[in-house]
Amino acid sequence: MKQKYADFDKLNRLLVACFEAEKLYYNAAQDAQTTELKRFLNYMAVERNRMSHDISNELHSRDIEPLKEDSNKGNLDRTWQEIKEALENFHAESIVNSCISRDRNNIKRYDELLERRELPDGILELLEKHKYQLEWYIKQAKQHTKKCPFIEGKKEEQPQDENKGKNDGKVINLKAM
Repeated sequence: MKQKYADFDKLNRLLVACFEAEKLYYNAAQDAQTTELKRFLNYMAVERNRMSHDISNELHSRDIEPLKEDSNKGNLDRTWQEIKEALENFHAESIVNSCISRDRNNIKRYDELLERRELPDGILELLEKHKYQLEWYIKQAKQHTKKCPFIEGKKEEQPQDENKGKNDGKVINLKAM
C-alpha cells in the first residue's frame, strides 16, 4: 500500500510540474510580440491548465490533496523594468525551445509513472493520453519556431546585404519628386 502512496506522491509532483509548464507558457505569451506566437503560446498554456485540472481531479477523487504551491499564473512580482527588458530582449525561438524543454522533462515524469504501472488503470490511461498530446505539441512548437517572423526576417536580410556589396555599401539618399 505504501508503494501506491509513493506513486500518488509522484503524480502530485507531476501536477506541480504541469503548473510550472503552464506558467512558463503563460509568461512567454505575455511577452510575445506577434499575434500568431501569442495565440500559440496562450493555447499551450490553456492545454497545460487542462492537463493539470485532469490530474487534480483524479487526485481529488481518491481523497488526496493536490499540491497547489505553483497554481498562480504568471509572475505577479514583475516590475515595469523587468517587463520592458523582457520585451526588448525577447527571442521567440529560445523562449519556445525552453517551453519544449519543460515539456520533455514532463514527458520523462509521465514515462516513469507509466513504466511502474502502480497507479489505477484510469489514471494510467489519462497519463498516456497526456504524454502523446505533449509529444504532438512539441512537434507543433518545433514547426512554429520555423515559421517565426524573427527567423524569417533574418533570411530576408541576407539578399539585401548582397545588394549593398554591389554598391560598395554606400547609402543613396532618395529625394521625393
